[in-house]
Amino acid sequence: MSYDPPEALRAFADAHGIQYPLLSDRGSVVIERLGLLDRDLEAHHAHFGMPTGEHQLGVAYPAVFLLDGEGRVVQKRIQDNYRAREGGLVVLEKVLGIRPRRQGVATETAQPRVRLRLSADGDGYARYQITRLHIEIDADDGWHVYGQPAPAGYTGLAVELEAEEGVEFGSPELPPPHEFRVDGLAEQFVVYEGRMEVVVPVAFNVARDRGPVPVRATVSYQACTATECLPPARVQLELTVPEIVVT
Repeated sequence: MSYDPPEALRAFADAHGIQYPLLSDRGSVVIERLGLLDRDLEAHHAHFGMPTGEHQLGVAYPAVFLLDGEGRVVQKRIQDNYRAREGGLVVLEKVLGIRPRRQGVATETAQPRVRLRLSADGDGYARYQITRLHIEIDADDGWHVYGQPAPAGYTGLAVELEAEEGVEFGSPELPPPHEFRVDGLAEQFVVYEGRMEVVVPVAFNVARDRGPVPVRATVSYQACTATECLPPARVQLELTVPEIVVT
């Protein structure tokens, strides 16, 4: 549903081969009743260096409503950034629990006792669509990496991300670590064993036809066993994400 007139939605559906219904909310009546009207559109446009035309008033915040079999709303997913929208793969996993096998671009490296891999959802990015980066960390059997918080003198897992202006990262999502105790030691540790994954939401709010965009993930960690520790490591993974051009 959008505030666009029916003829505009029809042309859009024809151009992109959309088979499902698109609803026209002329005057943003339903949008306003749902509490989705973007009343700060001019400020949001100014953030991107864009003027606001009168025809654009009435724009809604991007939102997805999940309905059950009886038509009741059971979940609402509303985005603060009027330009950044959750991509289809994100919605499938977050809302329906369907996790498609990732077939997108990836880069990986092998370090002592630990392997790291950086990949992206799908085959690339679409401008202003929220997608995700995945950082997989795989430790050898019997080895672990420390979680946060780590006791003094140890390095807990941390992730930093860098990219050009316009690429906006969300907070890294880490699975919960589990407790690890060593007889005779007073310190309490939380660790990750085997394979774990850090998920980072990202929106490529870049210029049209920007093309491939490089991103860099820096992973800090320390790998240990119950009796042996390697020095703290700081590993960089670089990935170039192609642009998906919608014609």
